[in-house]
This record gives sequence, C-alpha cells and structure tokens, in this order.
Amino acid sequence: MKMSIPLPTHRRLSLPILRWGLLALLLVLLMVGAMPGYLKGSWFWQSPPPITVLQNLKHLRQQGLPLPGWQMTKQRTLTLGDHVWSVQESQDSQQHTAILFLFTQNGPKDQPQVEWMDLNGIQQWETDSQQALSFTVPGTTDDRSTSSASTIPVTAQLFRAWNRQQTYAVLQWYAWPTGGSPVPSQWFMADRLAQLHRQRQPWVAVSALLEIEPLDDLSKYSDRIEALGKTIQSAILQTVFQSTG
Repeated sequence: MKMSIPLPTHRRLSLPILRWGLLALLLVLLMVGAMPGYLKGSWFWQSPPPITVLQNLKHLRQQGLPLPGWQMTKQRTLTLGDHVWSVQESQDSQQHTAILFLFTQNGPKDQPQVEWMDLNGIQQWETDSQQALSFTVPGTTDDRSTSSASTIPVTAQLFRAWNRQQTYAVLQWYAWPTGGSPVPSQWFMADRLAQLHRQRQPWVAVSALLEIEPLDDLSKYSDRIEALGKTIQSAILQTVFQSTG
C-alpha cells in the first residue's frame, strides 16, 4: 500500500507561489533565448542542438555501467515494448548484491516519460515505505564533460519492494549532467535552459535494486542506499556524459 504524507499548511501555501515564480522565470528565459530564432523565422526547439554523447549512451545500453567498488557479474538487455533496458547484477567486496536497470535517451527529441512504470509492472511485487532521498555528488572538471557544476544535486524516489523470493530497497531517478530527479518536468526545465546556450541535458533513467533482509526496515540501510545512489550518479557523470566530440 502506498503512503501519502500530507504537507504542512505553510508549505501548501508557499509551494504554488514558488512554482509560479519558477515558471515565470523560465518563461522569461525562454522568450529571451528564443528571440534570435523568432527574428530569423525559426524556433530553437524545432531543431534542438544535438546530443553529443549518443555513442556513450548506446554503449551503456549494450555494455552496462561499471561501478567503482562493485564487480559486474551479469549484464544483458531487456526489451519492454519500445524500450531496451540494460540490466546488470553487481556485487561489492562484502557480497552485497545490487541489480541495476538503465534506460537511455536514444535521440535529440527523446524525453523521459516515467519509463520505470512498465519496469515495476513486470516485477509483480508489493511496495511500501515510499519516500524521497536527496544527495549530492561532485561535478567533473573535465573539459569534455557536459556539466561544469562543482556539486550536482540529486533527488530520487525510494521505496521497499518484495515478492516471494526477495526484498529490495528500490531507488529510481533520471540522471542528467547537472542534476537528477524522478520528475520528468525537472529534466525538461534543465534541458530548455541548456538549449538557450545551444547545449543539451542528456538523460538516463535509473532503477537500482539493493537486496535487503526480508521485509526489513529501510532505515537500517540508509547509508548503503545513499552510497549506491552516489556511486551510480558519479559513474554516469564521469563516463556516459563525457563528450566524445
């Protein structure tokens, strides 16, 4: 059963104001950025800048994601409808097992669309303890990187899932060069802002499963879960989002 956590009254009042303010700021930036294209008779989103790391994204789908401190023991692709996922199983030095599902952007007009909904459906598991997990990872200073930020903020959705065989802590989010979130609109805003500078925010959908004791409390694994999330985001930043151009 999914849990619904009500927000305090004062946050209910402030969040809409904040959202409208952010939308207004984004609209102004879009208008300013679009003006040169308008004067030329074209709009920048009709012909978005290319994704310079498409080869890296393709390689990720085919070969998986090496994780520092983890040994990849299995890797294959899984086709769900029109989506081809990379599925890998990895173990750390203490024999903890993690299963990683990754789906990548395939072209310049691809947008995240909550890809793990189908993924969750085939698992046939029960879920509870839904919550948000926020963390940061260092940015990369490599000139080839599509990100130049010193610190990258990430928010992921975390929940407990189980079936007859196993219980997992499940962490899901979209990773992009300057951040991460389970909410597609967050990527949309980041990508539109990047396009104002003729850049892009390529993305990878992440669903990470960490094996835990049967129906155990997630709080007992908080450090391990956060460490896994940081390792995955950092690995994507340092390998996948490095421009080959």
